[in-house]
Amino acid sequence: MSKIYLVKIRRLLVNMFIGVHEHERHSKQRVAIDVELELDYPAEGFSKAIYKNVGCYETLVDKIKTFSKEGHVVLVETFADKIADIALDDERVISAAIHVEKLDIFSDCEAVGVTIKKSRNEISK
Repeated sequence: MSKIYLVKIRRLLVNMFIGVHEHERHSKQRVAIDVELELDYPAEGFSKAIYKNVGCYETLVDKIKTFSKEGHVVLVETFADKIADIALDDERVISAAIHVEKLDIFSDCEAVGVTIKKSRNEISK
């Protein structure tokens, strides 16, 4: 049985063009992103594994921010799916769960959103 560990990004906030409605193409919205990545536990542990076998959340945060600025995204599902693909580009990542919420949409709820989960063995089939 192999050991795993989780890398988490909590409540990354971006302002972006997202949504199906015409007005959403012209006004940026606040979007919150949560990421949970499952990785294999480094065989040599963490004391010697810096940058070699440890997932880098800084790199992923930068890539998410860059993607959020690339233009209008129609669906939060599309945005979450792309983030999962970006995360799985790192071969150390076994699976990715991406939760994306649009904030400030309805006055009577905090947020609306989706969660996309993907794993490496699903994409290698």
